[in-house]
Amino acid sequence: MRPRPFRGFRIAIKSLTSHPLRVALAVLAIMIGVASVIVMVGIGRGAEDEVRRKIEGMGTNLIVVSAGQSRSVKGQVGQLGIMTTLTLKDASAIAEECPSVKRVAPAYSKKLSVKFENVSYSTRIVGTMPLVQAVRNISVESGAFFDEDENRLMAPVAIVGPTVVQTLFSGRNPVGESIRIGKVLFKVIGVTVPKGAVSGEDEDDQILVPLRTAMNKLMNVTYLSNIFVEAAGFDSIHKAEAEIRSLLRDRHRLRASTVDDFTIQNQADVIEAQSSVARTFSLLVASIAVISLIIGGVGILGVMLLSIRERVSEIGIRRAVGAKRTDILVQFLVESSFLGVVGGFAGLIVGIGGAAGVRQFSGMPVTLAPDYIVLSLVFSVVTGLIFGIYPSWKAARLDPIEALNTKA
Repeated sequence: MRPRPFRGFRIAIKSLTSHPLRVALAVLAIMIGVASVIVMVGIGRGAEDEVRRKIEGMGTNLIVVSAGQSRSVKGQVGQLGIMTTLTLKDASAIAEECPSVKRVAPAYSKKLSVKFENVSYSTRIVGTMPLVQAVRNISVESGAFFDEDENRLMAPVAIVGPTVVQTLFSGRNPVGESIRIGKVLFKVIGVTVPKGAVSGEDEDDQILVPLRTAMNKLMNVTYLSNIFVEAAGFDSIHKAEAEIRSLLRDRHRLRASTVDDFTIQNQADVIEAQSSVARTFSLLVASIAVISLIIGGVGILGVMLLSIRERVSEIGIRRAVGAKRTDILVQFLVESSFLGVVGGFAGLIVGIGGAAGVRQFSGMPVTLAPDYIVLSLVFSVVTGLIFGIYPSWKAARLDPIEALNTKA
């Protein structure tokens, strides 16, 4: 004779397979809940990874010092007025006097009209130093970047972004061509590698020119709009920020009660803020999926109660031939848990397929999260088990004589 637990398991499986439609309806909500967790959390993780990749692509351990105070208006960070307090001497002082700083690239940027043949439009012109390549992680796809000699000699050379290539040159190779920025003729010597958009700003829609050329020939200014700083390491970003703030306040002779006349943003805070938003989104989606799983549990509860009502005579016969209450309890707990397991694995298959479909047809980045996949599977089994306790207990409490005399 087979051991009792195994016999109860066999009876439970036989009972479930004899009602496939009922089983399918019971596991549907569980399947939807698990699939929702896998797909939606995958989309959230993918978006988080994409944002992190783009932010890190702007530069390693990056700190941006901007002239004036910045304010967020309608989600866009902008400067209040024109500030002239940030100078080349400030940039040199940061490089020389801040021990937690590795490299510094001063810059002045402004939106100007650019013309090539009969095509013209406005884009951001960034005057900067060759060191910006290392500080902001800028690579050249074709041609070359300008060097220190070209900056010192105020050479009219330009490095254009991919968006400029598409807009101004209709995708043609622009290296060697001449463009007019404002009233000055520049020679294009290179094209940067695409970076995409970060925080709603197209990093490819810009033209890089030597800083001295920009300040003296193009914009006629003696001050900077930004200083890009690379900290010595990720752990020293906040220390470098404190050193820069202290140095600039001292150089600008600001009193203790006076607010900064500059703004410092560091990469670590931006990444943390973006990650926090993505985590909140993932938790929100996971909460909705948990509600779906609970609804699925209620479905299992209903199916189990209906099943017990139809099988009262069967329970009475089993009790009459020697089955104990624990045998009946185990049999129906196995049935409810089996529904959770089937729903969980069906949701796993649908979820992985759905994630692949979203990635394929929408182009959205989707990153499967193993921890949430395992958690959703465990939760589906636990849901089936918990919502099967009451029906199983009710079946085990049936009196065998009353059960045998009951018509299903």
